[in-house]
Formats: sequence, structure tokens, C-alpha cells
Amino acid sequence: MLNQNSVLQPHVQMAKTTTNLVRTFLFLVMLGSVTTPWCGQAMAEHSSLTPMPFDRIKALVGTWQGTKQSLKGQETIIVEYSVTAKGSAVMERFFPGTPKEMVSIYTQDGHELTMTHYCILGNQPRMQTHGTESGDRVTLHYVDGAGMRSFNDTHMHELTITFQDTDRMTHQWTLYDKGQKADTHTFAFSRR
Repeated sequence: MLNQNSVLQPHVQMAKTTTNLVRTFLFLVMLGSVTTPWCGQAMAEHSSLTPMPFDRIKALVGTWQGTKQSLKGQETIIVEYSVTAKGSAVMERFFPGTPKEMVSIYTQDGHELTMTHYCILGNQPRMQTHGTESGDRVTLHYVDGAGMRSFNDTHMHELTITFQDTDRMTHQWTLYDKGQKADTHTFAFSRR
């Protein structure tokens, strides 16, 4: 004759095993919900060992003095950088406080650096990096713009910033007119 306990014992054992598996599963789910936000934040903060182009622009915060060769000889130029919008944008002011002041706003768009240039020409070309920028140079290329009837209107089309070190850089602004390159303006800057 079979003992009632010996018949039920495998079912009881299976129920205990199932209960333990459910408890383990729930523990892992809870552990994951606690650690995932922290891991995600750490990954976002340290997503790359090479600095993002936006980080390079953020490092420019402060006042810079430069020169440009003009018909009148060497012209002194001031450019100022400040962080705004809770750290999500950098504002660049060329010729601050003068009638020819221009503002550019730099932001990060995924891995790309985007910039809108509010030009004394009365238009606002938007430029963006294409692909990974590395080393000592960041180049932004024309994407689109406002305040222009067409691509043929005179506008700033490209900007290359070359970083010599933390206190010296050059800007090369390329001007387009009638759909083609018209001129390049080069500025050499030192941190003040």
C-alpha cells in the first residue's frame, strides 16, 4: 500500500521549487529596476573615450581675442562663449556689443554638433558635423537655413574650428554666393 505522504511528496517538492524560482525572478526584476537608471546614467556620461564635438565647444567658455587681416590692416576681434539652457547649448558672440555683433548657438544632436549662425547678412544658416569628429578639428557643414530665398543667397556655408591647445584656436568661415564658394575668412584666437 502506498503511503499518502510518498504520493504527495513530489508535488510538494515541485511547488517549493516553483515558489523559489518565482522569488528569485522577482528579486532579479527588482534589482534590475534599481540599478538600470544608474547604469544608464553612467553610460550616458561616459559613452565615449574621445570628447564629443559639443564638449570641445563647451571647453571654450570665456573671452577670446583674435586678429583678422582686413583692408585696414590687422583687425582685433573679440569672441565670447557662454553655456546656456541648463548646459544644453553654448552661445558664441562675435564682435560683442558692436553693431556687427553675431551670435551662434551650438547644441548636441545625438553624436553630431549642430550650430545656428545669426549672421549680419540677415540670415540664419544651420550647420552640422557629419560623422565622427576627432583630433584637433571640428568642421560644420551647411544643412539648411532661414532668412534666405534660396541656396543661392549669400550665406555662411561652413565653419572649421582648429584647436591648437586649450588656449589657442582658429576659425575658418566659408562664405557661399550664388551657390558656390566665394571667400574664406580665417581668424586666429587666444584665450584672454
